[in-house]
Parts: sequence; structure tokens; C-alpha cells
Amino acid sequence: MKTDSQTKASGECCDGKVVKVAGNKLTSTCGKGDEHNYTVAENAKVTCDGRASTSSDLKVGSTIRMTISKEDKNKVTAIDCGKHIPDLVKA
Repeated sequence: MKTDSQTKASGECCDGKVVKVAGNKLTSTCGKGDEHNYTVAENAKVTCDGRASTSSDLKVGSTIRMTISKEDKNKVTAIDCGKHIPDLVKA
């Protein structure tokens, strides 16, 4: 089932865990444990447990679902964080 942030933002969805957030830079791991670096779009919609948030509210180790820009695979246009996102299992 798509979350609100996935429905409103176009692009590919990706689940990960927060490694680091610094300003508009986000480092996360994927299900395989590989680290990926992204830029959080200035107008990105960020929600935590259903409430409007900012990227600075994301905690290291939290499981997130990101929507990646179709135009730039290194830019995140939406982030959803919370207990409703299934925890990642390393493949």
C-alpha cells in the first residue's frame, strides 16, 4: 500500500535506514546494507508517524521510505518515517 508521501510525489520508492542527516544531505542504507547518499529537496515532504516533520527530525537507525526524483536519482522528494514502515531485513 502506498503512503501519502508516495502518492503525492512522483518517482521511485526506496526503503532504508538513516545513517546520517546533515542539513539537506541524507545518508541511508538499503536492505542489502549498502550506504547511499542523497540530497533532500528543498520542498520535500517529510512525515514522522503521520505528522509533518523536517529531515532534521530523522533519527539515526530509523527505518524510512523515500521517494526519489525521476529527474535526479540522488534527490529525495519525500520521506516517510515511523513504526508503520516495516524494518529492513538484510538479504
